[in-house]
Amino acid sequence: MYNIVFPYCSSCKAKKNLCGLGYCPIIKKLKSSGLELKMVSGDAEADTPPGIFVGSYGYPEVLAGPTALFNPDVFDYGKERFGMKLEEVISMNSNVYRTASKMSIRRPDEKFHEYILESASSIKPFEIAFKTEHFSMHGPDTGDFFDTPVGSTAMVSNLRVTGNPKIPKMVDYIHGDNDLKSSEGLFKLFQEGFQPEYLQNILAGGLIGIDHQRKMVPTRWAITATDDILFKELKKDIIHSPWILDIMQFNMNYVGNSFQVVLFPGPFSFEMMEQWNRGSLWGQGSVSIDYEGIKGRTNYASNITGAYYAARLSVARYLRSIGKQASVIVVRTIGSEYHSPLGVWVIRSSVREALKNRPVRFSSNDEFLKESKLGIENAKDLSWIIRNQKRQKRLVDF
Repeated sequence: MYNIVFPYCSSCKAKKNLCGLGYCPIIKKLKSSGLELKMVSGDAEADTPPGIFVGSYGYPEVLAGPTALFNPDVFDYGKERFGMKLEEVISMNSNVYRTASKMSIRRPDEKFHEYILESASSIKPFEIAFKTEHFSMHGPDTGDFFDTPVGSTAMVSNLRVTGNPKIPKMVDYIHGDNDLKSSEGLFKLFQEGFQPEYLQNILAGGLIGIDHQRKMVPTRWAITATDDILFKELKKDIIHSPWILDIMQFNMNYVGNSFQVVLFPGPFSFEMMEQWNRGSLWGQGSVSIDYEGIKGRTNYASNITGAYYAARLSVARYLRSIGKQASVIVVRTIGSEYHSPLGVWVIRSSVREALKNRPVRFSSNDEFLKESKLGIENAKDLSWIIRNQKRQKRLVDF
C-alpha cells in the first residue's frame, strides 16, 4: 500500500531519522491518503476523551494540551480497543485531535496546566472550550504519530474546562502526596486496578512525584516509561518465585500481527524478536532482536523500541499472577493487513490476550526445537535464550 523509499524503514519506524529527511515519508503518505480531514476554527467547544498529548519536539519547550473529539458520539472511551477491526480503530483515531499551547515542561502556565491535569486524570469525558489560533491537519510525520496516531493539531488560547471531570479519589490522593516518588505512585495506582493506558497520561501530565522534581513528560516517552516502571516493580516478586516446569508456547493473531510467546523453565530473562514482512507498513525487513538477563537492561531497547517494553510488561503481569518465574521469548511478525500504525497498545494487549489462551506444552528442549513453529524462519538459531536453554540442565533432564 505504501512505497518503501529506503531499505531500513523497518529498523527506523519513523523514530531514528535514518533517511536524514527529518520526517517519515511513509507516515506523511499514510495521513494524506488514509485519514479523513476535519477542521476546527475560531471559538470552539469540544469533548475531551479524556486524555492529553505532550510533544517532544523542542524539549524542554514543548507543545502540550488535552486531546479533543470532532464528534463525541464516535468515540467510546470505555470501550476496549483490542478485538476491534483495524479500520474501526483508524476511524476512532481520526476523530481525535490535539489542542496545544507551547510551554515549559517544568514551568507551564498555571491555569492551563490545571486543565491538562484534569484531562489526564479524569476517567469520564467532559467539555472544554478554547479559541483556535491555528489548525494543522498534518501533525508530526515522525514516531510521535506512530505511538499516538492522532493526526491534527489545534494551536489554542483561552483554554478552559466547562464540564465536570471525574477524578478518582486515589488519583487525587497520590497527586497531593508531594513526597512520593513517581514510580511508587504509578505502581500504587496500578495495584488499585488502573491500566497502563491511563497511567501514561498521569505520568505525561506531571501529576505525581516529589514536588520539586515534577515535570511533564512527552507522551512518546511516558508510554515506554510507564511500561518500564510497572515491569520493574512486578519483577521484584517474579525473581523470587519458583520456575515453571514445562516449556509453554502461547499464540495470538490480531490485525496482521502474529505473536508467539514461549516460556522456558529458568531464571527470569526476556527476549523479543520482530520482523516486518512484505506489504506491511514498513515493508520487508530483517529480524530485530533485543533481550535481557535477570540483571535487566542497562540501555534502551533500540532495535524494537517501545514494543519491547509493552510486551515485557504483559509477560510480567502474567508471571506474577501465576506466581512463577520463566525465561521468555516473544516473537512478533507483521503482515500486509497491518498497513496503518495503531500504537504499542496493540503489542501490550495482544501479548496479554495470548497468555490467556491454552498453551502448547513441550516436555524438553529437544521436543520444542523439533516441533514448535515461531513465525520467523531462523528464530531458534538467532535466539539468545534458546542458546542458553541448550546449555542449561534441569533436574528432570537427569
